[in-house]
Amino acid sequence: MESESKKLIPIYLQELFLERTDDKHFLRMPEILSYLETKNIYVDRRTIYAAISLLRSAGFDIEGTKEKGGYKYHLVGRTFDTNELKFLIDSVAVSKFLTEKKSKELINKIKSFGSIYDSKILNRNILIGERIKSMHDNVLTNIDNIHLATSDNCQITFKYLRWTTQRTLESSDREKVYCVSPYAVCLSDNNYYMIAFDSHTKTLRHYRVDKMKSIHLLDEPREGLETYKNFDIADYSKKTFGMFGGKEQTISVQCKNSFVGVFIDRFGDSVSIRPDYDNPDYCICRMTVNVSPQFYGWIFALGTEVTIVSPQSAKDEFREMAKTIMENYNRD
Repeated sequence: MESESKKLIPIYLQELFLERTDDKHFLRMPEILSYLETKNIYVDRRTIYAAISLLRSAGFDIEGTKEKGGYKYHLVGRTFDTNELKFLIDSVAVSKFLTEKKSKELINKIKSFGSIYDSKILNRNILIGERIKSMHDNVLTNIDNIHLATSDNCQITFKYLRWTTQRTLESSDREKVYCVSPYAVCLSDNNYYMIAFDSHTKTLRHYRVDKMKSIHLLDEPREGLETYKNFDIADYSKKTFGMFGGKEQTISVQCKNSFVGVFIDRFGDSVSIRPDYDNPDYCICRMTVNVSPQFYGWIFALGTEVTIVSPQSAKDEFREMAKTIMENYNRD
């Protein structure tokens, strides 16, 4: 029985070095031996040297540094450093597609990659309570099913949910079952969307993953591969506001020079910028977008220093939308 427990020494040491050492914290031989004694394992230094050598050969980089009276040891080169762990924890905390429970579970798992000395720094759960979180834990499962369907090259069926006034997600049409060919999952505006080919409309559509329910994989092969080959997810996400579809158009706007950063942040290198030759305080930004009410709402929020200048159809649509909204407020 004693020989069997000794076989566990490398595992115990791996856990010990992960938990209690980092770039600033070390373990001495008496501490290592004392830790193993708590596991009812009594060995000499030579056994520890052999176990450390075994861990090193397996890629677990334990470094020994000579000091007065012996050596001190610590783990070098963790999978994630402290700043990377902070980033991962914050990313999980602000992800509204995760429930509060699932967020806390993932954060605790991420913390396990750090040492006990990082625990205070990594105790960032307070962010969770201040965020809007999902009420359902179906996102990760749905994503797995979508990826499985894409790897197996098969179509899927699912029901699509919408919010009700009772704050519940229900099918808008209880009988309707969607059948599509999934191709990708993208993250936009802190929500996951499935990009899929709809055989009925012969177009690519997107669906909020957290609003999908009862996903089933079919034996039918996917359709729409040629359409997807010409599809750029990053470009699509950039052009589409709030992932609401619309007709793709090239829009030119006049904006004050101080606003140009807003367009660069949104469209990156794809926005062309030139001076407004009639007004040196303004410039003309030109970009391709999927025009929708959400896009007009974004333009409206920028205020009077931003004006659509072309095409005329977009100007007319924006003016009509603003007029309709004003009439709604002027009813009284």
